[in-house]
Amino acid sequence: MRTVLLAAYEAAVSACDPEAAVRSAISLEGDGIVVGGHRIPDASVGDVAIVALGKAAPAMARGAAGVLGPLRGVAVSNHIEPCPVPLFLGSHPVPDASSLACGTHLIEFVRSLSPSDVVVYLISGGGSAIAVAPVDGVDLADLAAMNEVMMGAAVPIGEMNEVRAAVSNIKGGGLANACQARRSVTLLLSDVVGAEPTHVASGPSIGAGMGSGAAAVMQRHSLASRMPPAIGNAVQRWSPTDKRESHPFTVIGSPDVAANAAATYLASVGLASTIVTTELMGEARAEAVDLVARSAPGRVTIAAGETTVTVTGDGVGGRNQEAALAAAIEISGTDVVFGAFGTDGIDGATPAAGAIVDGATARSARDRGIDLAAALVNNDSHTALTALGVTVVRGDTGTNVGDLWLIARI
Repeated sequence: MRTVLLAAYEAAVSACDPEAAVRSAISLEGDGIVVGGHRIPDASVGDVAIVALGKAAPAMARGAAGVLGPLRGVAVSNHIEPCPVPLFLGSHPVPDASSLACGTHLIEFVRSLSPSDVVVYLISGGGSAIAVAPVDGVDLADLAAMNEVMMGAAVPIGEMNEVRAAVSNIKGGGLANACQARRSVTLLLSDVVGAEPTHVASGPSIGAGMGSGAAAVMQRHSLASRMPPAIGNAVQRWSPTDKRESHPFTVIGSPDVAANAAATYLASVGLASTIVTTELMGEARAEAVDLVARSAPGRVTIAAGETTVTVTGDGVGGRNQEAALAAAIEISGTDVVFGAFGTDGIDGATPAAGAIVDGATARSARDRGIDLAAALVNNDSHTALTALGVTVVRGDTGTNVGDLWLIARI
């Protein structure tokens, strides 16, 4: 069953291939260009510039170039792969000096464009950390501390991006506001659950108004006392950055696409499945236990989305491995197989995409002297699951549409 779940995961990743998705979303028609169903009249290929931001930026840029040919543009990501425009690398999940440089590259490029140009923004998950441009009074150390505090407090991604936008010159529509070109369209590869697609990468091109809820988020999660003072001050000073008309956008990949692709693959090998949610949210360990309880015999239960982890220990792990660790304890001695994977191929600050556990995992841990409950308390899922040989190391997939969980009771 491990092999089957891995194949279903690969099918989900392939279905959200960013290069193919962008290529399918762009066409040349008559005297104009169609991007994501939005027609831009009186536009030639020479008018187009691309701005690609996020984990899938290089692949999305390749998709655009595959239709439009050589292009002006800039791409910002966290890994190196072939890219048809200049590619700059930033840090993820915590921004560093390279992220600051990436923010500068983005702003300089959009400011260099002319009013007659057409910008195609290619936005994917991870962009919030990969490129940063803090407002006056906020420095890189403040941003890093802000992200660490919010991730440690398990703040949902949509709310996290409200705070990020309030302290940024490029998030919340700030990048579009800096752009000199009058026309733009955004294509989104969405990893955002429980929030509008405009929250992908904190909405650099279409997130006008994002940041208005930052103060409420700070209060709701009791963050103020843990944040650097500069962050709190910037949140209080927030005002809208993008005052222009709304920019059209189209979502070309999402957790829904991944879940349906997994279900299609399972059907092709004769296995029934049920998609119970494509808006998986909440604490990873609790959601894993809940999903096991909801899984039905004789089929594979599918969930997609993005959970969180409240960090109280000092171990090494990620939300998918934490879910798998909690599931391993819950399903001990049963015939259940539980797999949890990041569609980007990376789970937390580890080399693993996730893990697959079954009813024998807990017994194997006991035989080897590995205390799974203690590892869970210490948020040390990667260490424990790696020692058991059940992690899945896939490498960067080039896409990012959240996480995929598969629970088999066959």
